[in-house]
Amino acid sequence: MHSLRQLILPLIITVGIAATPVNVRCAPSEAQQQLAAANSGFAFKLLKQISKEQPGKNIFISPYSAATILQMVGNGAEGRTKQEMRSVLGITGISEEALNSANRDLQRSINNQGTNVILTTANSLWYRKGIVLKPGFVACNQQFYSATVQDLDFDVPQAATLINNWASEQTRGRIKGIADGMLTPATDLFAANAVYFKGLWLEPFEAGNTRERPFHKRPSSQSQVPMMEQTRTFTYRKGTGYQAVRLPYEGGRLAMYVFLPDPDSSPDKLLGIMNGAAWQKVTEPGFSEKEGTLVLPRFKVEYGVELKKPLSALGMVSAFRNADFSRISDHQLFISAVRQKAFVEVNEQGTEAAAVTGLAMDSASLGAPPKPFRMVVDRPFLFLIHDAETKVILFMGIIQDPATQF
Repeated sequence: MHSLRQLILPLIITVGIAATPVNVRCAPSEAQQQLAAANSGFAFKLLKQISKEQPGKNIFISPYSAATILQMVGNGAEGRTKQEMRSVLGITGISEEALNSANRDLQRSINNQGTNVILTTANSLWYRKGIVLKPGFVACNQQFYSATVQDLDFDVPQAATLINNWASEQTRGRIKGIADGMLTPATDLFAANAVYFKGLWLEPFEAGNTRERPFHKRPSSQSQVPMMEQTRTFTYRKGTGYQAVRLPYEGGRLAMYVFLPDPDSSPDKLLGIMNGAAWQKVTEPGFSEKEGTLVLPRFKVEYGVELKKPLSALGMVSAFRNADFSRISDHQLFISAVRQKAFVEVNEQGTEAAAVTGLAMDSASLGAPPKPFRMVVDRPFLFLIHDAETKVILFMGIIQDPATQF
């Protein structure tokens, strides 16, 4: 699937951020508009950073899922940790109350579509049995994010299985193993967001028009892939260094935007000039009706990414060490891992896509104090004498029998 990189990287699937069901046409609130702008800005920043770290690879992410889980956990942050998280997410100008309310309205809008597509999102929090989550943190995530909250014994193998099963159920079996390897003896909290989408094109591609065509990979190589073809009036844009089409799904509310860089450009160059503000103010409004032909590969991608490194690079640093999540629990928590797994398949009929973002929070200590060790040197042993200043091992030896005199 690496041959599809030029189309996959700039791929954007809109999920109706800050929109309302098509049968209830009311203007989004100011907070919803601010959240939409923030999420768009975060989406481009995150994709750009991941692309920078993984050049030449297919990438498919749900920035919405990542932003949602970080905003949920951010409700328990304070001080520098909170400031950095809000800065990276682009929500510094939105009050906490307005942000949570806007997220609640966004989730309701997503889960109550008045269209023929399937689009659902769900949130969950699992915490270690025996620790106490602060009531305000729990209430906030239940009220505004409809999060299920339950205790869990993270020390048993079934813990990861339970979380994995939840993720699989929420994504119709498309996302598996999200928690594998994320739970440690120090894990006190695991948060997850799942989003699932399946929609039919408003104007499907005719299967009879699909045929094998060359797909030109960089540098100077090509492969044969199934290409769909359609000639009609499209919602189209010719921008600086690219051309693009909008492909609506049944109901008209949701659409896929496909960006094709010019031959002398690339997805990375295109990402370099695009950001959330440009998308909202210039790019999206710049589409218009135009007759033309679209040739688009069928493709399917399963993708996973660890988000700790890109989020740190974007400025969210203290959350991963020396963190202040004092509004979650009296335990000194920090984010130990953030992972997203995603799936997308595009064919003549439409699109299926799913993603789950999992976030593990560990305690700065392992909880209970370690048991005193017992070391009985009653068999041959090795020893050495080390200079801490020069890092030189000055002496080494093996004692086979201490009763033997030299």
